[in-house]
Amino acid sequence: MTCIKPTIPILYRSVDWDGTIRDCNQHYIDRLGYTMDETIGSSVFDHSTSETREELRALFAKWRETHSTSVSMHVQLVTKSGEAVDVIRTLRNRYVGDDIVGVDTDMREVDAIGKLQRLYNVGARDSYEDHDILRRSVDYMGIIIDCSQSYLDNLGYRKDEVIGISLYEHTAFRSKGNLHANMENWRAGYHSKSKIWVRRKDGSEFPTILASTDETDEDGAIVGRTVALTPVDE
Repeated sequence: MTCIKPTIPILYRSVDWDGTIRDCNQHYIDRLGYTMDETIGSSVFDHSTSETREELRALFAKWRETHSTSVSMHVQLVTKSGEAVDVIRTLRNRYVGDDIVGVDTDMREVDAIGKLQRLYNVGARDSYEDHDILRRSVDYMGIIIDCSQSYLDNLGYRKDEVIGISLYEHTAFRSKGNLHANMENWRAGYHSKSKIWVRRKDGSEFPTILASTDETDEDGAIVGRTVALTPVDE
């Protein structure tokens, strides 16, 4: 089985309807410098810098109203010692039965994403930009590290809305299972093509054929992949 090398530690936290942290992972604890006892039960807003706290409150209030988690967000966490940590977060609703009871957040440091962007160096590839092919480069978890201009033009996003977000956010519901299977096959070493319906920012959808190539680090270890999405007729 092919081994895909993890490259970006995920800082995870789960908060309830009031913004109280109910769970987190060890990376979150280690990076922010708190103990688990200090973190569980504290307010999510206490772990953000004063400059971004009000913006976070506004976005949290919007989530409570709309339950929308489709937008990534560049925010600053603050460590116990006062250091600001730039992260890009992605959200997903947490359910008990059919009821939304909170939101789970995965955060990745901007510096780590930048390191992968430099490693992939897609701007140096003559073939990366193609009017007829949509390209996105992802890490082993499917977080978008870079993409082509044709990808942005066809999906209707700006680049700062795309980098750091999960590729599943740009996938039509009908194709999420196919894409998950394709990702699992890739992690196992199989480069299979798949028909994937892509979802634009405006909600419209169109079919593509997905093909991928590996991205490797300086030692030859696989750290991600670049996907070519070729639009096709329905």
